[in-house]
Order: sequence, then structure tokens, then C-alpha cells
Amino acid sequence: MKTLEEDKLEQLLQIIQDKPGQRIVHFSDGSHILTKHLSEFCKTHESDYYLNCTKDAFYDKSITKYADQTHIKISKFNLSRPRYKIQSIEFDYLIATLDFTQEDKTTFLEKCYPIIRTGGNIIIFIPNSGYAQRDEWRDILTEQYYVSTNIIDDLFEHYDVIISKRMHGWGDK
Repeated sequence: MKTLEEDKLEQLLQIIQDKPGQRIVHFSDGSHILTKHLSEFCKTHESDYYLNCTKDAFYDKSITKYADQTHIKISKFNLSRPRYKIQSIEFDYLIATLDFTQEDKTTFLEKCYPIIRTGGNIIIFIPNSGYAQRDEWRDILTEQYYVSTNIIDDLFEHYDVIISKRMHGWGDK
């Protein structure tokens, strides 16, 4: 993942409510500034940060780097597992910084839906894209019963950010 501008990242993270006891899960395939900022946010606001590392090297680095931080739970995560739900934990925010050229977007979003709390948000970082790719994401999110989808295409130099909400009573999930 290319560098995210720190000042703009701080601006984006303002969408996360400043209240204690939240759960944030982050699916990531590599280390970057977002992990550090999410960890600091969760520590400050007494929230839990679940970092799901999809690459072994990133997992090994994270275990060492965040070893002394009790608010962060790091796991080696296989995206091809049948379900993402673990122990009936639901998250207020799900953040994905994955290479979706190698992952099935529909399958990922389908598996994420049950782990997001009703009214929770999913935030997806994708490389800058055109209208066709943004429309594809919007359509897949709608098909998977996510609502209120917004795409921020002018905040970061190299990334678009997709934000959508999981709502109760939508669809058959």
C-alpha cells in the first residue's frame, strides 16, 4: 500500500465516534500508517482493535511491534476460510486495506456482513479508480445489503475510500 497522507488520514478517522468500548476490526495485507493511527485511536478511546493480518510477514512484524499493547488483538487470518465470524463478536467498524485485484469482492463483503454490528460501518481503501470500478463496488455493496454507500475520491492522492453501512432488516441476511 502506498503512503497515506497523515493529515488527511486524521481527517478521515474523524468518522469514527469518540466513545469507549468500541470494536474495530482491520483486515490488512501489509504494514502502513493506518495501523499505527488505529492503534493510537483505540488506546486513547479505550476501544478494542482487532488486526487481521493476511500475510505471514505482516503478522510477524505486527506481533513484535505491538507486543506490549493490550488493546490490540493480532491474528493471522486466512481470507478463504468459510466464515469470518468468531465467537459472536460484532464490530462497530470494519476497515479493509487489501489488494482486491487478488480477492473476490463479493465473497469478502458477504463474509463480513455478519460480523458488523447493525448500524456499523465498513471502510474500504482501494487504489484510485474510475467511475466503472466505483460503480462496481457500489453495486456489489448494494447486492450484499450494505446501504448509504459513499465514495471519497478526492481525499488521498493514491486511494479512494468507500464507506458503507450495515443495517438491520435489509435483505435476507
